[in-house]
Amino acid sequence: MKFLKQFEKFEEENDNDDLFDDLISENPLHDTHDFYMFLGRDKFVENEDGTYKKTLEIENMVKITKETYKYVGMMDIRTRFQTDTKLYHIWLPKELEEEVSGKSSGKIEPYIVELIDKYKQFGADIQGIETYKMAKQRREEYKKFNL
Repeated sequence: MKFLKQFEKFEEENDNDDLFDDLISENPLHDTHDFYMFLGRDKFVENEDGTYKKTLEIENMVKITKETYKYVGMMDIRTRFQTDTKLYHIWLPKELEEEVSGKSSGKIEPYIVELIDKYKQFGADIQGIETYKMAKQRREEYKKFNL
């Protein structure tokens, strides 16, 4: 009986992987862009004239794949305990992968940090929620009709 439960759990994990593939591939940006998630917070930097400029402090940009998706839960837990930190996501062009993947704001060029700050998204986007609902329904129909 224990072996059967392990098999059922394995089947659920495979379904989640397939669902994740659907979510990424359904986005119109998936051909030319990569999906990243990161922890970020506002940081104020003093300029030469004594004024302050608000910038984004990025902590470890993570390119989201099936293998790295498990880190999202850990990052979400950190945002619950660190109130000044938020979990953001963004689609960036594939050409920027070497410059941003796995790096923090101190190692990313300032113009890229400004780009990320301008286009970052917080929380769930509408297109992602709708895609998730459609993919989940499609998976249930596959199981129901044995497709």
